[in-house]
Amino acid sequence: MKIWICGLLAAGLLSGCAVGVNENSPTVSYTVPRDYLTVYHRAEDQAQKCLRGENAYSVRGRLDRASRSGSVDVVAPLDATVMARTQFQALDDGRTRVTQSVWGRLVWDRKALDAMRASVFMDTSMCTAYR
Repeated sequence: MKIWICGLLAAGLLSGCAVGVNENSPTVSYTVPRDYLTVYHRAEDQAQKCLRGENAYSVRGRLDRASRSGSVDVVAPLDATVMARTQFQALDDGRTRVTQSVWGRLVWDRKALDAMRASVFMDTSMCTAYR
């Protein structure tokens, strides 16, 4: 019986039930008329204010000044699974290419992704994006 249950669990994981950002996650890519440091600060602030929950998740930012790029990840507490990610790369002094992804389930859905994008564009942290 244990082997049968383990087999079902393994099949479920292999069929796309993996937790966290992956190649099938909802993703949006765009160019924003902001420098890369502004994008970094906007993404980090929005993640801190809107995506951490009651201190349940941590926010990890990485900034590489030499390549003018970086990322901001929202990470689950127990296994360091990335639930939301913003990656960015400066195109020039005033434009940055941004790619944002979320897990795609529960609160890590298209609404969260829309709010992440709106926060970068509107220079303020938005937890909900209204269309």
